[in-house]
Amino acid sequence: MKNDFIAALVPAYNEENNITPVLEVLKNISVLNQVLVIDDGSKDQTAEVAQKQGFDVLRLEKNGGKGAALEAGLKKIPDADIYIFIDADLVGLETKHVEDMLSPLRLKNDISMTVGKFTGGRKSTDWAQRLVPQISGQRAMRSELAKALPSLKSEGFGVEVAITRFAKKNGFRAEEVILKNMTQVMKEEKMGVSRGFANRLKMYSHIIKSIFKHSS
Repeated sequence: MKNDFIAALVPAYNEENNITPVLEVLKNISVLNQVLVIDDGSKDQTAEVAQKQGFDVLRLEKNGGKGAALEAGLKKIPDADIYIFIDADLVGLETKHVEDMLSPLRLKNDISMTVGKFTGGRKSTDWAQRLVPQISGQRAMRSELAKALPSLKSEGFGVEVAITRFAKKNGFRAEEVILKNMTQVMKEEKMGVSRGFANRLKMYSHIIKSIFKHSS
């Protein structure tokens, strides 16, 4: 394997109750040269929780959405060879999941991106990723793809669709990686049923908008 500089980007918004298990896993992965938590204008103690565990934190003053957070993270660490995106609310993340997403990029010269696909977790997240695998937030990519991406600021929750469509249109080859026994904390669990459901509808609207926007 090449001696690549690998950076993990963890976008987070109000994840003080969920981010610690994710960071504990990332802390023990030796191939990660840097882990950056992008606090997307959180109103809770997300940034403080990450800092107490010794992680670098990029604090954004306003909540700009996931696309803006990832773009800010890429700009903060401009010279990595490989980037891996990890959601802050994962349940069941293991070292092997991260290694499996990185291995194709480190071993195969023709692979530019890997996209993680949940299986064996919640039925709802498994079903969603079987139906639309391009929405997965767990992915790794070479710097060549990361640097070629257009602005992600306006994509919001549709950022993964935008990245996937851009890669396909521009000849960057992607490989799917199965992430066994992994899922995410549901929005309804974080925010309560009504607010969580409203936020879920917002997420779906961003994704649908991005699908149509990048379909041509």
